[in-house]
Amino acid sequence: MDKVDLNESVATEVETSPQDERHYHSYKLSNSLHCLLISDKTTDKASAAMDVRVGHLCDPDDVKGLAHFCEHMLFMGTEKYPDENDYNVYLNANGGSSNAYTDMESTNYYFDVNADKLEGALDRFAQFFISPLFNESSTSREMQAVDSEHCKNLQSDFWRLFQLYKSLAKSSHPFSKFGSGNIQTLKDEPVAKGVDIRSELLTFYKTYYSANIMKLVVLGKQSIDELKLMVDMYFKGIPNQNLSVPHFPGEPYGKAELAKRLSVMPVSEVRTLEMHFPIREIETLYQSKPTRYISHLVGHEGFGSILQLLKDLGYANELSAGEMRSCSDWSSFGISIDLTDEGLESVEDVVVIVFAYLNMLKRSGPQRWIHDETSTVASCSFRFLSKRSPINYTCALASNMQLYPPCHILSGPYKIYQYNPQAIVECLECLTPQNMLLTVMSKKFEGETKNKEPWYSTEYTMEDIGDDLIKRCEEASVEDKFIANRLHFPEQNDMIATDFTLKSVPNFPKDEPRLLLDNSSARLWYKPDNVFDMPKLNVICLLQTPFTNESPKSFVSSFLWVSILQEQCTSFTYLASMASLHCSFVSSKNGIEVSVSGYNHKVEILMQRIVNAMIDLPTKLTNEVFERIKDKVSKQYQNISFLQPYQHAIYGADICLEDMKWSISEKKQALKDISMEDIIYFSKCLMKQFFLEMLIHGNVSPDEAKKISSTILEMLKPSTLHPSSKSSCST
Repeated sequence: MDKVDLNESVATEVETSPQDERHYHSYKLSNSLHCLLISDKTTDKASAAMDVRVGHLCDPDDVKGLAHFCEHMLFMGTEKYPDENDYNVYLNANGGSSNAYTDMESTNYYFDVNADKLEGALDRFAQFFISPLFNESSTSREMQAVDSEHCKNLQSDFWRLFQLYKSLAKSSHPFSKFGSGNIQTLKDEPVAKGVDIRSELLTFYKTYYSANIMKLVVLGKQSIDELKLMVDMYFKGIPNQNLSVPHFPGEPYGKAELAKRLSVMPVSEVRTLEMHFPIREIETLYQSKPTRYISHLVGHEGFGSILQLLKDLGYANELSAGEMRSCSDWSSFGISIDLTDEGLESVEDVVVIVFAYLNMLKRSGPQRWIHDETSTVASCSFRFLSKRSPINYTCALASNMQLYPPCHILSGPYKIYQYNPQAIVECLECLTPQNMLLTVMSKKFEGETKNKEPWYSTEYTMEDIGDDLIKRCEEASVEDKFIANRLHFPEQNDMIATDFTLKSVPNFPKDEPRLLLDNSSARLWYKPDNVFDMPKLNVICLLQTPFTNESPKSFVSSFLWVSILQEQCTSFTYLASMASLHCSFVSSKNGIEVSVSGYNHKVEILMQRIVNAMIDLPTKLTNEVFERIKDKVSKQYQNISFLQPYQHAIYGADICLEDMKWSISEKKQALKDISMEDIIYFSKCLMKQFFLEMLIHGNVSPDEAKKISSTILEMLKPSTLHPSSKSSCST
């Protein structure tokens, strides 16, 4: 299997966004540590990240979670800085922070600090990889910290399902391991076997922590030459053992593990269908990204999509598709569907609908125009990439360096460089019922399951999918009677921007927005983009009204109204999101907030479509849609009880400190009493009377900003409602 040569031409110039004014330098130290230096004279924070190409797949069989435990122990003092708190004390004293994570194949350490304190942080950070102490005195405490992390995740359906998939893999494949670790695996079992955990830590560290499989990113305000002097000084001492990057040949699932149906009992109130397909590794296909093509179509939400048909049938609320796992030797493609109660009773029909669409994709073959659309949008996303915080940026780039050659460290995750229909076909051919794990999660399985996963105690039943369903999936067609050709390729996307002309507004202050319009109907705040020079626009509209928070019933009615509006806008907002033009609808105590952000070229068109949907909502709302959304909101309220303790504390404080803040029990009771007629009446009240407050910021002239606000007012025609007015709209 061909691999991307990550070491070839390390000093190659890094491809950057045309808007990126930072300076980059990729090079290797004498110990073969690959470094990426970033000079940003405007930053107020410096940052660094180190990604080590070893994760929990390398855990020894008799000490599960050792890679994660090693990550924790590296923070606990070094020979040069033996105080186990020295690193964090230095960072905290200088406006900094730090964190780390252990994945299947990598462990990533990262920090940020005030820009003028980078050198001291780098000195301390480098010692992690040169001379950690692994003190006995720290071992027991950090075991408890690892165990606490595991305990925190015990009630998380995400972690429970992830470990269930791992436990059901071939026992001979390292993917089957329990990677988090806990007291049982790090203390009890090793002690029972006579294993010295500190000795195991030292062996693991010396075996895998080698400079030649590490990737370092450093970002600071210093010049490249100054950064290079610091990096060379502090990181040249990392030992290089000339290791090969660990690989794990073979596949975690074979015929014996696939074509299975899992019925899983969740913790929270969910009804989820997951279709999980193991496929070839795709890291070497980053230039063509075949799974992005497939996920774009399978996860589409517009007319002719799987989701649209499932919604029309009352089977589903949401659908997502894409890579579930991506490893160096294998990956998997997943489809996740949030079911309704009716969909839960019709799981096999839902699965057949998905395969009807997949079969259509296979028969029709790859479509060049779809690739071209996704490629165009991807290129624009990279071309006009916004700055990320230094700590998030370095962390992500250090991880990227393990996957992409030096020239594509920045652009690799975004751009699609070539059209490869053969790779698309190869991945599509893996999406078969015989190569699938079909998982259904629902509370309805309570008391009916037959098995229990050992690490999270997840209750489940596993059985064969069955020949009848396999046959239905293989023969499924968009022409089937109950599908009736309602599945087809999406329409061409008319929301893709093509005009990126920058508009100059001379002599406008850079400090804050200015009031452009103030009358009895609206107030418009305006600020052009005279800082970043991006062809992007942010439009925030607040329809101010007291109707959204007069009572628990009005608050919940407002929330339902927003949820229904999102539903009715999906056909065009999804196309907009694919073109990097995003919108959101929020119900607050002050009214309804509508936000649009992205390339300015098509913002006004999107705003007009949203306003039209607001106007049409009462006439287009059906009882089926209302009941489905009401049920979805009910589940959201029920799942609040499964939040983390600190989230409950924050919510409790809000209830105590905020006026007109309704409790979950009040919202649940109000939801029961709300009918479709209540929502229609609420909508009419809202559209009839509100005060419009707007902020328009970005690549737009004052006249264009005024036009956007006047268009909204002309379309909605509200009665005058001053922001201080108090009206009533009992629903």
